Amino acid sequence: MSQEDRLDKDGILDDGVPYYAADAQRLQSYVDAAAALSRFQAPVLVHECNPHEHLFLAAFDGTGNDVFKDPQHATNVARINAQVDMLAKQGNKQIAAGYVPGPGTQDHYLGRTLDGINGNTYDERIEQVYKQLIDKAWQWKQKDPEAEIRVADIGFSRGSEQAAGFARLVHERGIQDPSGAIYIRDRHGQITHVEYGRPPLVAPGQVAQVVGLFDAVGTGEPVREHDRRLPPSVIFGFQIISADERRGLFKSDRIIDPGMTPDGRFLGVIVAGVHSDVGGSYHRDGLAIRSENLMSDYLNALSDQPFLTLQAVPGDPRLNVVHRSEDGMLIYRLGREVDRLRPEGYNELLVPKHEAGKVSDPYNAEPRDEVLSRQFERQPVQAGARTVTPESAWKTPADDLSARLDRLLAAGQANDWATFSRENRTLADGDAGRRLLERAAMQAGWLEQHAAQQQAMPAPPRLQPVPEPVLQR
Repeated sequence: MSQEDRLDKDGILDDGVPYYAADAQRLQSYVDAAAALSRFQAPVLVHECNPHEHLFLAAFDGTGNDVFKDPQHATNVARINAQVDMLAKQGNKQIAAGYVPGPGTQDHYLGRTLDGINGNTYDERIEQVYKQLIDKAWQWKQKDPEAEIRVADIGFSRGSEQAAGFARLVHERGIQDPSGAIYIRDRHGQITHVEYGRPPLVAPGQVAQVVGLFDAVGTGEPVREHDRRLPPSVIFGFQIISADERRGLFKSDRIIDPGMTPDGRFLGVIVAGVHSDVGGSYHRDGLAIRSENLMSDYLNALSDQPFLTLQAVPGDPRLNVVHRSEDGMLIYRLGREVDRLRPEGYNELLVPKHEAGKVSDPYNAEPRDEVLSRQFERQPVQAGARTVTPESAWKTPADDLSARLDRLLAAGQANDWATFSRENRTLADGDAGRRLLERAAMQAGWLEQHAAQQQAMPAPPRLQPVPEPVLQR
């Protein structure tokens, strides 16, 4: 049994990383971030009543994060992707997603280790998601030649760097026609080269994009070798930055700076927690849930009807903690510590150093394509709003109990066991769960009484006691 599988004395699974309680000021940082987000005007990319409009979510996970191999430590990127996948499986034809695990998740040890250190599969992972995008776009176009396709790029850690690079790739290529494409792959199946033989489905620069970034970190190849400036077709963007990360190897990459840009194009917020408190994957996930909800609110504003479910915000102090990531692995304990709020703790140069003098502004996004941007109406982000369940897309659940049971079912079907465990725990601790237990106890008591009354009768029917629902307390 690994350490991550063991229960701490307080009943929460251990992640092997020290932590301390998140105080009121730290929790307030998420309230403040939601307030800032609610002042943001989002472009409406999808209308429920317009079947021609489509949104593709491109999801890039963080270093060492692979929801397929380790669903117990699913990140916020993986959980949002799972919700969109579930929508598509349940018949939503307007929204789809593509996902790639983070760097350093290969099966072979040497490749996994080198990639985890340097992030050298940057291009290959971008190509993998781009193929998912154009394959899905081709399907949409085959069924509806008038299909209009927009893209939301989300990422965590180095996955945020890849999301920025992906946005540039989509801007440069548009949406290519995959039919007849020739792919060259390495011995591990990663795409290293591709040639397209037909005109693009959508021309370069004409695909409206938005980005959502969880604590971007570009250590290694992303910072050294790649241009991460957001291109003109990115008309809207949101970045969540962790305040408490101290590891020198995890400097914040400010693809989007803190605060709102004067034109309302970008918003960056700084919130409490370390890197994976913001991006998710710890079992003590009170801050990660708050961060996921911020991003879900942001993404929901891209549609005239919300499509992502917000998670129940825990009041349990066992979950509302800040991890001491700098005291985790030995390499971090021996490494230099930095302050994320000082220049030593963040990076603002968004192109390789040797390219800095060749572009007009190497520190910020390229100017927005205002003609493209004006094609979309705006609506305020409803930060903090409770939205719909994945399996009842764009419909409000009848009551809290049915909503939670629906979320449990959806999480189980998606193999999202972190969400399943959290919803199970929340259900057990909440009023709806207590009512369910009370009803089960009453039913069990009635059955016991009825069985006792039947004992005096000849050949009584044998009644099996009804077990209580399996709920974690």
